[in-house]
Amino acid sequence: MAEKVEKWYPGVGKLTTGYAILYVILMVGIISAVARLFLGLGATTNLSDAYPWGLWISFDVLSGVALAAGGFTMAAAIYIFNLKKFEPLLRPAKLSAFLGYMVFVIGLFFDLGQPWRIWHPMVMWNPHSVLFEVSWCVMLYTTVLGIDIFIFALERWKKYEWVAFLRNIYLVLVVAGVMLSTLHQSSLGALFLLMPEKMSDLWASRAIGPLFFCSAVIGGMSVVILESLVSAWAYKRQVELKLLSSLSKGLGIALLVYFAMKVTDLYARGATVWAFDKPHFFFYLELFGTVALPAILLSFSEVRNSVRGLYWAAGLSAFGVVLNRFNVSLTSYGGYRQFSYFPSFIEIIVTLSLIAGGILIFDWGTRYLPIYKSELSGGTH
Repeated sequence: MAEKVEKWYPGVGKLTTGYAILYVILMVGIISAVARLFLGLGATTNLSDAYPWGLWISFDVLSGVALAAGGFTMAAAIYIFNLKKFEPLLRPAKLSAFLGYMVFVIGLFFDLGQPWRIWHPMVMWNPHSVLFEVSWCVMLYTTVLGIDIFIFALERWKKYEWVAFLRNIYLVLVVAGVMLSTLHQSSLGALFLLMPEKMSDLWASRAIGPLFFCSAVIGGMSVVILESLVSAWAYKRQVELKLLSSLSKGLGIALLVYFAMKVTDLYARGATVWAFDKPHFFFYLELFGTVALPAILLSFSEVRNSVRGLYWAAGLSAFGVVLNRFNVSLTSYGGYRQFSYFPSFIEIIVTLSLIAGGILIFDWGTRYLPIYKSELSGGTH
Protein backbone atom coordinates (compact mmCIF):
# COMPACT_ATOMS: atom_id res chain seq x y z
CA MET A 1 0.00 0.00 0.00
CA ALA A 2 2.79 2.39 0.91
CA GLU A 3 4.48 1.83 -2.45
CA LYS A 4 1.26 2.62 -4.33
CA VAL A 5 0.69 5.79 -2.36
CA GLU A 6 4.33 6.78 -2.96
CA LYS A 7 3.61 6.63 -6.68
CA TRP A 8 0.52 8.79 -6.34
CA TYR A 9 2.06 11.30 -3.96
CA PRO A 10 5.83 11.56 -4.15
CA GLY A 11 7.23 12.43 -0.76
CA VAL A 12 4.16 11.34 1.23
CA GLY A 13 5.08 7.69 1.66
CA LYS A 14 1.86 6.63 3.34
CA LEU A 15 -1.86 7.27 3.29
CA THR A 16 -2.31 9.75 6.12
CA THR A 17 -5.49 10.27 8.12
CA GLY A 18 -6.14 13.54 6.32
CA TYR A 19 -6.00 11.94 2.88
CA ALA A 20 -8.16 9.03 4.06
CA ILE A 21 -10.85 11.42 5.31
CA LEU A 22 -10.81 13.35 2.03
CA TYR A 23 -11.15 10.15 0.00
CA VAL A 24 -14.04 8.90 2.16
CA ILE A 25 -15.87 12.21 1.79
CA LEU A 26 -15.25 12.13 -1.96
CA MET A 27 -16.58 8.58 -2.33
CA VAL A 28 -19.72 9.27 -0.27
CA GLY A 29 -20.23 12.45 -2.26
CA ILE A 30 -20.03 10.57 -5.58
CA ILE A 31 -22.66 8.10 -4.36
CA SER A 32 -24.88 10.99 -3.21
CA ALA A 33 -24.40 12.77 -6.54
CA VAL A 34 -25.50 9.66 -8.44
CA ALA A 35 -28.55 9.40 -6.18
CA ARG A 36 -29.43 13.02 -6.91
CA LEU A 37 -29.20 12.44 -10.68
CA PHE A 38 -31.38 9.33 -10.63
CA LEU A 39 -33.89 10.32 -7.92
CA GLY A 40 -34.25 14.00 -8.74
CA LEU A 41 -34.07 17.22 -6.75
CA GLY A 42 -37.32 16.70 -4.84
CA ALA A 43 -36.28 13.37 -3.33
CA THR A 44 -32.71 14.31 -2.46
CA THR A 45 -32.75 17.99 -1.50
CA ASN A 46 -34.78 20.35 0.70
CA LEU A 47 -35.24 22.81 -2.15
CA SER A 48 -38.78 23.99 -2.87
CA ASP A 49 -40.73 26.62 -4.79
CA ALA A 50 -40.09 28.98 -1.86
CA TYR A 51 -36.34 28.19 -1.85
CA PRO A 52 -35.36 27.06 -5.37
CA TRP A 53 -31.78 28.17 -4.66
CA GLY A 54 -30.07 26.68 -1.64
CA LEU A 55 -26.64 25.52 -0.51
CA TRP A 56 -25.39 24.59 -3.97
CA ILE A 57 -26.05 28.09 -5.33
CA SER A 58 -25.03 30.00 -2.20
CA PHE A 59 -21.78 28.16 -1.58
CA ASP A 60 -20.72 26.14 -4.64
CA VAL A 61 -21.66 28.85 -7.15
CA LEU A 62 -21.72 32.30 -5.53
CA SER A 63 -19.08 31.72 -2.86
CA GLY A 64 -16.94 29.44 -5.01
CA VAL A 65 -16.63 31.99 -7.80
CA ALA A 66 -15.81 34.81 -5.37
CA LEU A 67 -13.14 32.81 -3.55
CA ALA A 68 -11.66 31.79 -6.91
CA ALA A 69 -11.08 35.45 -7.81
CA GLY A 70 -7.42 35.19 -6.84
CA GLY A 71 -6.53 34.23 -10.40
CA PHE A 72 -7.75 37.41 -12.08
CA THR A 73 -6.80 39.57 -9.08
CA MET A 74 -3.15 38.48 -9.16
CA ALA A 75 -3.05 38.60 -12.98
CA ALA A 76 -4.34 42.18 -12.90
CA ALA A 77 -1.85 43.17 -10.19
CA ILE A 78 1.11 41.71 -12.09
CA TYR A 79 0.32 42.41 -15.75
CA ILE A 80 -1.83 45.56 -15.52
CA PHE A 81 -0.45 47.33 -12.44
CA ASN A 82 3.08 45.96 -13.05
CA LEU A 83 3.50 44.60 -9.51
CA LYS A 84 5.99 41.96 -10.63
CA LYS A 85 7.00 41.09 -7.08
CA PHE A 86 3.79 39.06 -6.73
CA GLU A 87 4.67 36.64 -9.57
CA PRO A 88 5.54 33.77 -7.17
CA LEU A 89 1.88 33.82 -6.05
CA LEU A 90 0.38 33.77 -9.53
CA ARG A 91 0.57 30.11 -10.47
CA PRO A 92 -0.93 28.73 -7.23
CA ALA A 93 -3.65 31.39 -7.56
CA LYS A 94 -4.45 30.25 -11.10
CA LEU A 95 -4.59 26.61 -10.07
CA SER A 96 -6.95 27.34 -7.18
CA ALA A 97 -9.03 29.63 -9.43
CA PHE A 98 -9.43 26.87 -12.01
CA LEU A 99 -10.51 24.42 -9.32
CA GLY A 100 -12.90 27.00 -7.88
CA TYR A 101 -14.58 27.42 -11.24
CA MET A 102 -14.81 23.67 -11.72
CA VAL A 103 -16.58 23.50 -8.35
CA PHE A 104 -18.92 26.20 -9.71
CA VAL A 105 -19.69 24.22 -12.87
CA ILE A 106 -20.17 20.87 -11.11
CA GLY A 107 -22.25 22.42 -8.33
CA LEU A 108 -24.47 24.13 -10.91
CA PHE A 109 -24.78 20.85 -12.81
CA PHE A 110 -26.33 19.13 -9.80
CA ASP A 111 -28.52 22.13 -8.94
CA LEU A 112 -30.19 22.24 -12.35
CA GLY A 113 -33.46 20.39 -12.60
CA GLN A 114 -32.39 19.00 -15.98
CA PRO A 115 -28.58 19.05 -15.79
CA TRP A 116 -28.12 17.46 -19.20
CA ARG A 117 -29.25 20.81 -20.65
CA ILE A 118 -26.34 22.73 -19.13
CA TRP A 119 -24.94 23.29 -22.64
CA HIS A 120 -28.05 25.12 -23.90
CA PRO A 121 -26.69 28.70 -23.40
CA MET A 122 -24.03 27.87 -26.00
CA VAL A 123 -26.62 27.57 -28.78
CA MET A 124 -29.82 29.11 -27.37
CA TRP A 125 -28.88 32.77 -27.03
CA ASN A 126 -30.82 35.32 -25.01
CA PRO A 127 -28.67 38.48 -24.87
CA HIS A 128 -31.22 40.21 -22.62
CA SER A 129 -30.69 37.63 -19.85
CA VAL A 130 -28.19 38.20 -17.02
CA LEU A 131 -27.83 34.42 -16.69
CA PHE A 132 -26.87 34.22 -20.36
CA GLU A 133 -24.05 36.73 -19.82
CA VAL A 134 -22.89 34.93 -16.66
CA SER A 135 -22.96 31.56 -18.43
CA TRP A 136 -20.83 32.71 -21.34
CA CYS A 137 -18.36 34.63 -19.18
CA VAL A 138 -17.90 31.67 -16.85
CA MET A 139 -17.47 29.23 -19.74
CA LEU A 140 -14.90 31.44 -21.47
CA TYR A 141 -12.99 32.31 -18.32
CA THR A 142 -12.86 28.67 -17.23
CA THR A 143 -11.43 27.91 -20.67
CA VAL A 144 -8.78 30.62 -20.21
CA LEU A 145 -7.82 29.14 -16.84
CA GLY A 146 -7.78 25.67 -18.38
CA ILE A 147 -5.30 26.88 -21.01
CA ASP A 148 -3.12 28.24 -18.20
CA ILE A 149 -3.10 24.85 -16.48
CA PHE A 150 -2.42 23.19 -19.84
CA ILE A 151 0.66 25.41 -20.22
CA PHE A 152 1.89 24.21 -16.83
CA ALA A 153 1.42 20.61 -18.00
CA LEU A 154 3.31 21.30 -21.24
CA GLU A 155 6.21 22.65 -19.20
CA ARG A 156 6.08 19.51 -17.05
CA TRP A 157 6.25 17.40 -20.24
CA LYS A 158 9.04 19.65 -21.67
CA LYS A 159 7.00 20.60 -24.75
CA TYR A 160 8.69 23.96 -24.91
CA GLU A 161 7.77 24.70 -28.53
CA TRP A 162 4.07 24.58 -27.60
CA VAL A 163 4.75 26.62 -24.47
CA ALA A 164 6.46 29.29 -26.59
CA PHE A 165 3.50 29.39 -28.99
CA LEU A 166 0.96 29.81 -26.20
CA ARG A 167 3.14 32.41 -24.48
CA ASN A 168 2.99 34.49 -27.68
CA ILE A 169 -0.76 34.91 -27.20
CA TYR A 170 -0.56 35.04 -23.42
CA LEU A 171 -1.32 38.76 -23.19
CA VAL A 172 -4.60 38.10 -24.98
CA LEU A 173 -5.40 35.41 -22.43
CA VAL A 174 -4.60 37.74 -19.53
CA VAL A 175 -6.78 40.55 -20.87
CA ALA A 176 -9.61 38.13 -21.66
CA GLY A 177 -9.34 36.56 -18.21
CA VAL A 178 -9.45 39.87 -16.34
CA MET A 179 -12.29 41.24 -18.48
CA LEU A 180 -14.45 38.10 -18.34
CA SER A 181 -13.96 37.64 -14.62
CA THR A 182 -14.80 41.29 -13.96
CA LEU A 183 -18.02 40.95 -15.94
CA HIS A 184 -19.43 37.85 -14.32
CA GLN A 185 -18.28 38.66 -10.77
CA SER A 186 -20.50 41.75 -10.85
CA SER A 187 -23.25 40.15 -12.94
CA LEU A 188 -23.80 37.43 -10.34
CA GLY A 189 -24.91 40.23 -8.02
CA ALA A 190 -27.07 41.76 -10.74
CA LEU A 191 -29.09 38.52 -10.81
CA PHE A 192 -30.71 39.57 -7.55
CA LEU A 193 -31.84 42.92 -8.95
CA LEU A 194 -34.59 40.96 -10.70
CA MET A 195 -36.50 40.68 -7.42
CA PRO A 196 -35.29 43.38 -4.99
CA GLU A 197 -38.75 43.86 -3.48
CA LYS A 198 -38.51 40.35 -2.01
CA MET A 199 -35.18 41.04 -0.28
CA SER A 200 -34.20 42.80 2.92
CA ASP A 201 -33.16 46.37 2.18
CA LEU A 202 -29.82 45.57 3.84
CA TRP A 203 -28.76 43.83 0.62
CA ALA A 204 -31.32 44.86 -2.03
CA SER A 205 -29.23 47.55 -3.68
CA ARG A 206 -28.66 48.73 -7.23
CA ALA A 207 -24.99 48.83 -6.28
CA ILE A 208 -24.93 45.08 -5.64
CA GLY A 209 -22.90 44.49 -8.83
CA PRO A 210 -19.95 46.72 -7.83
CA LEU A 211 -20.24 45.43 -4.25
CA PHE A 212 -20.02 41.83 -5.48
CA PHE A 213 -16.99 42.69 -7.58
CA CYS A 214 -15.15 44.45 -4.73
CA SER A 215 -15.90 41.63 -2.29
CA ALA A 216 -14.67 39.11 -4.88
CA VAL A 217 -11.33 40.94 -4.99
CA ILE A 218 -11.24 40.64 -1.19
CA GLY A 219 -12.06 36.93 -1.40
CA GLY A 220 -9.40 36.35 -4.04
CA MET A 221 -6.61 38.03 -2.09
CA SER A 222 -7.69 36.31 1.13
CA VAL A 223 -7.54 32.86 -0.48
CA VAL A 224 -4.15 33.60 -2.06
CA ILE A 225 -2.76 34.44 1.39
CA LEU A 226 -4.38 31.42 3.04
CA GLU A 227 -3.32 28.92 0.38
CA SER A 228 0.25 30.23 0.50
CA LEU A 229 0.36 29.79 4.27
CA VAL A 230 -1.25 26.35 4.19
CA SER A 231 0.97 25.18 1.30
CA ALA A 232 4.08 26.31 3.16
CA TRP A 233 2.97 24.27 6.17
CA ALA A 234 1.83 21.20 4.21
CA TYR A 235 4.83 20.97 1.86
CA LYS A 236 7.46 22.20 4.31
CA ARG A 237 8.17 25.34 2.30
CA GLN A 238 9.39 28.62 3.65
CA VAL A 239 6.60 31.13 4.22
CA GLU A 240 6.99 34.12 1.91
CA LEU A 241 6.12 36.41 4.77
CA LYS A 242 7.43 39.63 3.24
CA LEU A 243 5.42 39.06 0.07
CA LEU A 244 2.26 38.08 1.93
CA SER A 245 2.64 41.06 4.25
CA SER A 246 2.74 43.34 1.21
CA LEU A 247 -0.31 41.65 -0.29
CA SER A 248 -2.16 41.97 3.02
CA LYS A 249 -1.77 45.77 2.77
CA GLY A 250 -3.75 45.59 -0.44
CA LEU A 251 -6.30 43.38 1.28
CA GLY A 252 -6.68 45.92 4.06
CA ILE A 253 -7.24 48.72 1.54
CA ALA A 254 -9.81 46.63 -0.35
CA LEU A 255 -11.66 45.95 2.91
CA LEU A 256 -11.76 49.68 3.72
CA VAL A 257 -13.00 50.51 0.21
CA TYR A 258 -15.71 47.85 0.48
CA PHE A 259 -16.73 49.09 3.93
CA ALA A 260 -17.01 52.66 2.62
CA MET A 261 -19.01 51.52 -0.41
CA LYS A 262 -21.40 49.51 1.76
CA VAL A 263 -21.96 52.27 4.33
CA THR A 264 -22.42 54.92 1.63
CA ASP A 265 -24.93 52.72 -0.20
CA LEU A 266 -26.94 52.04 2.97
CA TYR A 267 -27.03 55.74 3.83
CA ALA A 268 -27.99 56.82 0.30
CA ARG A 269 -30.89 54.34 0.20
CA GLY A 270 -32.06 55.15 3.72
CA ALA A 271 -31.94 51.48 4.72
CA THR A 272 -32.99 50.48 8.23
CA VAL A 273 -29.60 49.61 9.69
CA TRP A 274 -30.24 49.53 13.42
CA ALA A 275 -32.70 46.83 14.45
CA PHE A 276 -32.70 43.54 16.33
CA ASP A 277 -33.75 40.57 14.26
CA LYS A 278 -32.14 37.65 12.45
CA PRO A 279 -31.21 39.47 9.20
CA HIS A 280 -29.64 42.34 11.14
CA PHE A 281 -27.62 39.93 13.29
CA PHE A 282 -26.02 38.40 10.20
CA PHE A 283 -25.62 41.86 8.68
CA TYR A 284 -23.71 43.10 11.73
CA LEU A 285 -21.60 39.94 11.73
CA GLU A 286 -20.78 40.43 8.07
CA LEU A 287 -20.03 44.17 8.11
CA PHE A 288 -18.32 44.58 11.45
CA GLY A 289 -16.96 41.09 12.19
CA THR A 290 -15.61 40.17 8.75
CA VAL A 291 -14.98 43.53 7.06
CA ALA A 292 -14.23 46.18 9.68
CA LEU A 293 -12.40 43.85 12.10
CA PRO A 294 -9.86 42.36 9.62
CA ALA A 295 -9.35 45.85 8.13
CA ILE A 296 -8.43 47.12 11.59
CA LEU A 297 -6.21 44.10 12.25
CA LEU A 298 -4.32 44.61 9.00
CA SER A 299 -3.60 48.23 9.89
CA PHE A 300 -1.07 46.92 12.44
CA SER A 301 2.31 45.89 11.07
CA GLU A 302 2.59 43.26 13.85
CA VAL A 303 -0.42 41.48 12.34
CA ARG A 304 0.77 41.78 8.73
CA ASN A 305 4.18 40.37 9.63
CA SER A 306 2.85 37.47 11.68
CA VAL A 307 1.78 34.11 10.28
CA ARG A 308 -0.91 33.81 12.92
CA GLY A 309 -2.08 37.37 12.27
CA LEU A 310 -2.34 36.72 8.54
CA TYR A 311 -4.28 33.52 9.17
CA TRP A 312 -6.83 35.40 11.28
CA ALA A 313 -7.18 38.45 9.05
CA ALA A 314 -7.35 36.52 5.76
CA GLY A 315 -9.57 33.85 7.31
CA LEU A 316 -12.07 36.42 8.59
CA SER A 317 -12.07 38.19 5.23
CA ALA A 318 -12.68 34.98 3.26
CA PHE A 319 -15.42 33.93 5.68
CA GLY A 320 -16.99 37.38 5.26
CA VAL A 321 -17.25 36.93 1.50
CA VAL A 322 -18.97 33.56 1.97
CA LEU A 323 -21.29 35.06 4.60
CA ASN A 324 -22.18 37.90 2.25
CA ARG A 325 -23.16 35.47 -0.50
CA PHE A 326 -25.32 33.46 1.92
CA ASN A 327 -26.90 36.67 3.22
CA VAL A 328 -27.75 37.88 -0.29
CA SER A 329 -29.09 34.55 -1.54
CA LEU A 330 -30.77 33.20 1.63
CA THR A 331 -30.88 35.48 4.68
CA SER A 332 -32.28 38.48 2.79
CA TYR A 333 -35.41 36.53 1.84
CA GLY A 334 -36.27 35.37 5.36
CA GLY A 335 -38.91 38.04 5.94
CA TYR A 336 -40.62 37.48 2.59
CA ARG A 337 -40.99 33.71 2.63
CA GLN A 338 -43.21 31.88 5.06
CA PHE A 339 -41.06 28.77 4.87
CA SER A 340 -37.67 27.79 6.22
CA TYR A 341 -34.80 26.01 4.53
CA PHE A 342 -31.94 23.85 5.73
CA PRO A 343 -29.87 21.75 3.30
CA SER A 344 -30.38 18.00 3.19
CA PHE A 345 -27.65 15.47 3.91
CA ILE A 346 -27.09 14.95 0.18
CA GLU A 347 -26.76 18.70 -0.43
CA ILE A 348 -24.18 18.95 2.36
CA ILE A 349 -22.16 15.87 1.44
CA VAL A 350 -22.04 16.79 -2.27
CA THR A 351 -20.68 20.20 -1.31
CA LEU A 352 -18.13 18.67 1.07
CA SER A 353 -17.08 16.19 -1.61
CA LEU A 354 -16.50 19.04 -4.08
CA ILE A 355 -14.28 20.73 -1.51
CA ALA A 356 -12.46 17.45 -0.81
CA GLY A 357 -11.96 16.82 -4.51
CA GLY A 358 -10.65 20.34 -5.00
CA ILE A 359 -8.12 19.89 -2.19
CA LEU A 360 -6.94 16.56 -3.59
CA ILE A 361 -6.56 17.91 -7.12
CA PHE A 362 -4.75 21.01 -5.85
CA ASP A 363 -2.41 18.70 -3.94
CA TRP A 364 -1.87 16.65 -7.10
CA GLY A 365 -1.22 19.79 -9.11
CA THR A 366 1.36 21.17 -6.69
CA ARG A 367 3.20 17.83 -6.70
CA TYR A 368 3.19 17.14 -10.43
CA LEU A 369 3.08 20.56 -12.10
CA PRO A 370 5.63 23.41 -11.94
CA ILE A 371 3.53 25.61 -9.67
CA TYR A 372 6.05 27.13 -7.30
CA LYS A 373 8.96 29.41 -8.10
CA SER A 374 11.61 26.85 -7.11
CA GLU A 375 10.21 24.43 -9.72
CA LEU A 376 10.26 26.87 -12.65
CA SER A 377 12.84 27.05 -15.36
CA GLY A 378 13.44 29.44 -18.16
CA GLY A 379 11.77 32.35 -16.41
CA THR A 380 8.25 31.39 -17.48
CA HIS A 381 5.20 32.70 -15.70
